[in-house]
Amino acid sequence: MAGSSILDSFRQAPWLTRRRLVAYPRLFLVVYVASAAIWMLRSKGLIDPAGHPIGADFIDPWSASWLTLHGAPSSVYDVARLWSVERSAVADPSVGFAGFHYPPIYLLIILPLALVPYAWSLLGWTVTTFAAYLATMWKIDPERDSLWLAIAFPGALVNLTNGQNGFLTLGLLGGGLLTIDRRPILAGVMFGLMSYKPQYGILIPIFLLATRRWRTIASASVTVVILAALSFAIFGAQTWQAFFSSITFTRHVVLEQGGSGFEKLQSAFAAARLWGFSVATAYAVQAAVALIAAIIVIWIWWRTAKFELHAAALATGVLLMTPYMMDYDLVILALPIAWLALEGRRNGFLPYEKSLLVFVWLLPLFARSLAGHALIPVAPLAMLLLLADTARRALASRVQFALENAPQNPHLTSPVK
Repeated sequence: MAGSSILDSFRQAPWLTRRRLVAYPRLFLVVYVASAAIWMLRSKGLIDPAGHPIGADFIDPWSASWLTLHGAPSSVYDVARLWSVERSAVADPSVGFAGFHYPPIYLLIILPLALVPYAWSLLGWTVTTFAAYLATMWKIDPERDSLWLAIAFPGALVNLTNGQNGFLTLGLLGGGLLTIDRRPILAGVMFGLMSYKPQYGILIPIFLLATRRWRTIASASVTVVILAALSFAIFGAQTWQAFFSSITFTRHVVLEQGGSGFEKLQSAFAAARLWGFSVATAYAVQAAVALIAAIIVIWIWWRTAKFELHAAALATGVLLMTPYMMDYDLVILALPIAWLALEGRRNGFLPYEKSLLVFVWLLPLFARSLAGHALIPVAPLAMLLLLADTARRALASRVQFALENAPQNPHLTSPVK
């Protein structure tokens, strides 16, 4: 009886009341603010208590901007040159090295960062990209309580404390999906701008081809070509050559050997490497997961006409496709969570769906620690479950549509005589 009661609790999630959905995000924010205040008080200048720069991952784009503004764009891929600027940026010669692993296209976006000192630049970057994140989430679900959930989302906290660009990626992906039907050319531009993080561009072209969105394909292609041409013209061929030369280092050291830690990477590839499998086996696992994700995403787009399910599937699939996905990019899960929650409010939640959404909402809070301390890489499984739930809802909506539009049996509908 006790086991059945526990299952029923997860199946229907009666504990997830409206009152708790209103109160808990605010409690999370209180904890965040208090923790941040203590963290800042314990910091020394621009170095946090752990010895990392405040906004740790912001230091390499700021330093890349500084080198570019001072006429040395190809040096952003030179370890010694970049590291020297990073140490100067926070006035600490002992700060660790943070590599710049982006194509020169990204230099077009971050070029103005070093026009102001590091701390002010970090503040401006955070405010601007966080505003883009909130605007996207508000566009999906313009309800105050939903916005509080977005603000308190642990994925947003992880991205913010790392000074990373997950908010920007989410804004471009979410904006592209929100405009793809009404303004396909604008959607293509947004998808094209995502080329600054090419690992997230694997599934999008497949999806666009499978759904025959030719105008969006053309717009995205032109955008990528223009960005590449501009970066080539402004920064020179030497910068692109340096980038291509750096790919081997990034692949071997950062990805395959876990230079940043396999617990920080949240992909199926990283899960396999964390468990001690060879590089070749890990790539095979990643390929299998990517293939499954691509098939499910395309099936959902063909199976149902519901936009929320289309968008949730693609946003989840984008993360599952790449072996190079860090914990700060789990902020992108805010998109499928919001769309599935919106669909559930409109048409009722499926069994276990509320519990799954709560689990995925909390995931960025513990995914890295669980992988690092208990060797349990839960993120790939959680994302697969989220994609499976989207497929289950697509199937349910198809059955519901068929029942609602089935011809009535006159023998069942005629009055009894």
